[in-house]
Amino acid sequence: MHYITKYSIFLMMLLTFISCEKYESKEISKQGNTDNTSILKETQIINPYSVTNMSIAYANIKSSFPEDSLNIKPTHYYIKFMPIDDEQFSLLKIDSTLNIYDFPLDYVQIEGSGAYHDPAVPEGQPTYQYASVKVDYSFPNVPYQILENLYIPEEDQILYQSHENLIDSLVYESLRLTNNLGDEMRGDHWQPKGNIKLRDEDLDENESIPLEGVKVRARRLMTTYTGITNRDGHFECDGTFKYKANYSIKWERYDFEIRDSWLGTATYNGPYKKGDWNLDDTIGVQKFYGTIFKAAHHYYYKDIKGLRRPPQNTFWKTQLTIRAYNEANADNGQHCAPCRFLGLGSAIKIYNPQHPSSEIYGTVMHEIAHASHWNMDQHGYNYGCDINAESYARGVQWVLTNMVYDYNLFDKYSRYRYTGVAQDMIDGSKTTTSIYYYFSKDNEWVVLYRSYYDQVNGYTIRQIEDALIGQEGWPQWKNNIKYLYNNGTENNLDATFDYWILQ
Repeated sequence: MHYITKYSIFLMMLLTFISCEKYESKEISKQGNTDNTSILKETQIINPYSVTNMSIAYANIKSSFPEDSLNIKPTHYYIKFMPIDDEQFSLLKIDSTLNIYDFPLDYVQIEGSGAYHDPAVPEGQPTYQYASVKVDYSFPNVPYQILENLYIPEEDQILYQSHENLIDSLVYESLRLTNNLGDEMRGDHWQPKGNIKLRDEDLDENESIPLEGVKVRARRLMTTYTGITNRDGHFECDGTFKYKANYSIKWERYDFEIRDSWLGTATYNGPYKKGDWNLDDTIGVQKFYGTIFKAAHHYYYKDIKGLRRPPQNTFWKTQLTIRAYNEANADNGQHCAPCRFLGLGSAIKIYNPQHPSSEIYGTVMHEIAHASHWNMDQHGYNYGCDINAESYARGVQWVLTNMVYDYNLFDKYSRYRYTGVAQDMIDGSKTTTSIYYYFSKDNEWVVLYRSYYDQVNGYTIRQIEDALIGQEGWPQWKNNIKYLYNNGTENNLDATFDYWILQ
């Protein structure tokens, strides 16, 4: 869905602020967990990596290593970021090296839980974000608090290689002193890895489908390693542990984010274990998030038939945010470009998780096409004919979704707005169709009938996209296509464009 305003620049900006305020009024809603505390176990962990606890542990074992020595001083800080709005939250997301969590790191997350919003933070404001950062970290302009000074010697590979036995003994002793060992014993290093799949009955009723491009995190207390799933769904994280770790997925990549609340990233908290994590049956709301992610990842990072990429993550524009509503709605999706540009909330809304995965996928493609259109030609998008924007988005939806699914859009086209003109220009189908022209004559409505025989083909979706730039009207778009390209069927463009709009 695309919103157009055709007034002066001043009035448009005024209406944009007003309409966006209305648009976001429904964004404030309950989190994925009806009980916000259900993601966390009640008992807080005593942090074994605090400088205080590491100093005590070192004093206990130092005599066993007379030839080695360590300088126990802060290597990291345990940080609580306190963003007050979406703009500050976005500053944290620009830093691709920062692993932030929406819950305190000295608690254990519950497997299968989603995003967390601290009850002390007002609804509609970003919840606190927690991270472990090196002492030389350059902080963004976001309020923060240093919760503890940390000593994490394992992350210093040079130090670890020269003092491996000492550091292993130090960590073990601090874990023991703080009652964090459980039934674990010191063992060999292991690398977090595994496989992530998505339940998709539209592709295979009997098996889950590998999910590509997912960023999987493995966290052991204050240390996080990450890996990206390949086309087979396999991932390997970029570090090793000796003890159990918490696996998790945040449904985002650097350029886009799936939100399950007004300012919360959709999350899947996996198991706390030592060994591979193989998720092969993503169902329920996580399936909804995964399907949206799959479509957005396709548009951003895979083959899109030469189309322009959607808006990238930059200081001024930040991530493209896609709000996943776990509810039915008459609209499958909506797009509000100013909401993203001005930092007022999610640019895209996706509804109806009960729909087939191919339909959800197609809706995401359609709405991201609007974001891409706005990014390449803001003037034409804001002031142009609505039928241009919606027909272009329908064309992108048809082309990209059919790269994955057997996807039929014929019953989803309509005259005057969501037209099939882009598909007509591409596929060269010769289906005979009936059309009606309505016009006023002598104050009466007259109906004329004739047959329509689509004889246009051979244009590419990129050509259709290029021809859209700068065109504010339906005839202008058509004429620009004729002007820019030599095509043997272009003499039939008039009939094709005429079919989809009243004369």
